[in-house]
Order: sequence, then structure tokens, then C-alpha cells
Amino acid sequence: MNTPIAVTTDVELLAPAHLPSELDAVVRKAAWRLLPILFVAYLINIIDRINISFAKLQMGQALGLDDVSFGVGAGMFFIGYFFFEVPSNMILERIGARRWVPIIMVAWGLATAALAFVSTPLEFYLLRFLIGFAEAGFFPGAVLFMTYWFPASHRGRMMALFMTGLALSGVVGGPLCGVIMEFLDGSIGLAGWQWLMIATGVPCLLVGVGIYLLLTDHPDQARWLSERERAVLKASLGNRERPKASLRAGFVNFWSWNSAWIYFLLVCGGYGLTFWMPSLFSKAGVVSNVHIGLLVAVPNLVGVVTMLLVCRHSDKTQEFRWHLTGCFALAALGYIVTANQLGSVPGMLLGLSIAHAGILAGVPMSWTIPTRMLTPSAAAVGIAIIASVGNLGGFVAPVLTGKLSDLSGSLAPGFLVIAGLLLLGMLWSAISLRLAR
Repeated sequence: MNTPIAVTTDVELLAPAHLPSELDAVVRKAAWRLLPILFVAYLINIIDRINISFAKLQMGQALGLDDVSFGVGAGMFFIGYFFFEVPSNMILERIGARRWVPIIMVAWGLATAALAFVSTPLEFYLLRFLIGFAEAGFFPGAVLFMTYWFPASHRGRMMALFMTGLALSGVVGGPLCGVIMEFLDGSIGLAGWQWLMIATGVPCLLVGVGIYLLLTDHPDQARWLSERERAVLKASLGNRERPKASLRAGFVNFWSWNSAWIYFLLVCGGYGLTFWMPSLFSKAGVVSNVHIGLLVAVPNLVGVVTMLLVCRHSDKTQEFRWHLTGCFALAALGYIVTANQLGSVPGMLLGLSIAHAGILAGVPMSWTIPTRMLTPSAAAVGIAIIASVGNLGGFVAPVLTGKLSDLSGSLAPGFLVIAGLLLLGMLWSAISLRLAR
């Protein structure tokens, strides 16, 4: 008599009959495999945006840039970003993050290093535009990639872990930029700001290779997961085939545009301060670039801790609306304090820390909403719309702040205007996110 052979059917494998602890274990395994390399890439990505704020301490005089022209140059990054966002995400959807992200990183790394050799404001504007054009697909591509891997119940924490790169860029990047400018200034005939561009551009090439070797596009392709682990993860993600990205689905979805507006206001808050922080401390009498870098690290460190605590609590309670609203309120308060403490290093540190706590916690919170609400066919285009339109705040904020500074002789009016935009974001989030409940 033949002994029956136990056969595991596809239905048994894919059925979502798993304990929360089993899903937690699979998500942890995927996170340890995927997030470290994405985190390093995002850390470099943000350092390559803020390096210009330190370079301003020297390159402003070298290129003849006043506050207005610097604001335009800093903001040109986001114009290039705007134009290539949607096409880049659609390419990533088609060929996968493992192949597309390394191409992106090599392009922006070369363009960043080339900034070391500009000699006119026009060349500065052009390369900043090209860097934004090259970087456009990275962040929204990473957000889209995480929807392939992490269920909504865990996504807030995963997003926060990934986005600690945003905060740690200031903790690590601030002192690093200060040291490079302080100790390499004049080496082999290059100024400190030129070395800064080279030193922050070259690592992109190495990390791009790492992404190609370590990233896996979808759970189905993950040989490092067992069959059961793949089944549990797929079941938690909805256990369905992803339809092709649709331009129309992304453009007509309410959450694409509502989230873009919310993200725009947050980005105004982020870059309204980021590009000016080293200059604020320099004007307050801090001479050493190293000391300026250490001071810049403090608000970012506060932001890291706040981000992780807020996102953890939000995931635990599954509440997003009031968490995000509170982040906007905190950021606005920080701007108001900073505007009233210009010239005082302790006062500015307090205001900047409060503002960074609100902004850095608010950014991952803002992304948990559209990744839950966008349909699969709308996700690739919708996420790109949110990032491209939202990141225009990175152009508006520095240009607005620079112009008001030129007219008034102080950065305070610009900071107060941005505080008003953040209060608008607070009200808008409280009202519009009722629909997401």
C-alpha cells in the first residue's frame, strides 16, 4: 500500500493564515536585507542636496553670488527634479529598482563632482538643474519599491527607518562638510568648497554598484526568503498581481494631488531652513567650519529621535491624521522661535531643533497616507506626482527666503512667511485627511 504524500498547495502557501509574529519576523528579515543599502543611498542623496549650504560659505564670494542668486541656484535642483520625476518612476516600474537606481546614482554623482569646476553663476544654475534631473527618480522610486515589500501595517516604521537618512544627513553630513572645507581648503590648488563637491559626488558611484548587487525587485525574486516567507509576505501585501502603471490613474487620483500639496508645504519647511543653517551660525559669530558643522548636527539629531518615536507611535495606534497635523504645528513653532532668535546661537539651536523635529517626523508620516490610499495602477505615477510637485517647495522656499532677505536685510521675514505656510499645512491636514479614515 502506497503511503500518501503530503502536498502543499498554492492555496495553503498563499493563504494569509499566519500569526502577527510570523509576519513581523519576515518583515524584519526583508528590512535587514534591503533597508541598509537604501538608507546609505538616501543619506548620500540628501548630503548631495545640502552640501551647497556649506559651500555657500566660500563659493558665494568665488562666483559672485548674493542671497537671491544663491537661492535661485539652490532651488534650480528642484526644477530639474520636477521634469523627470514621472518618467523616471515609470522606467523604474518597467525595469526594476535594481537596474535603474544605479544608473541614477552614477549620473548624479558625476554631476555633483562637476560642480567643483564651475566658474560662473550660469554654470552653477545649469549643473544644479542637471543634478535634480538625475536624482529625480531616486526618492519616489524608493517609496514605490517599499510598497512592493512592506505591508501597510509596517510601512510607517519602515519608511521612518529609511528616512532617518534625511535626518542623519545633517548629523553626519554637517560635521563632514565642515571638516572637508576646513582641512582640504587650498590642497592642490582647489578651494574647500571644490573638495566638498568632489568628496560628496564620488561615493554615489560605489553605492550604485552596491545597490545592483544587493537589491531584489520583488518578493517573488527573493531567493534569500523561504517559500513560506514569500507566501506570508505576499499575503500581507494583498496577494494580487500588480497592474501596469497608468498615467491616467495617477493623474486623476485625488490622493496624488492632495498628498502633493501637503508634501509641498512640508518641503517648504524643510528647505526654508536647510540651505541657510550654516550661514545663520556664521552670521551669529561662529567662525570655524567644523564648529558650524557640529552645530548643524544638533537639530538633525533631535529630528532623528522625534521621527522614530512619532512613526512608531503612529504605527502602533494606526492613527495618521493628528500625528501629521501635530508635526506641522511643531515645525511652525520652530520657525517662529528661530525668526525671533537670529544672532543668538542657543536661541537658534532651540528654534531649529523644534522645527526639525516637526519636519523630519512629518515627512515619513505624509508618505504613509498615499501609499495606503493610491490604487496599484496609480501608485507609480501618483508617488512621482507627489514627489515632483511637492519638491517644488525646495525651489520656492530658498528663493522666497533669499528675496525677502535681500529686501529687508534679515532672514526673519522669510522664516515667518514659511511658518504661515506650515500652519496652513496643519489646517489642511486636519481637514482633508478625515477622508483617509
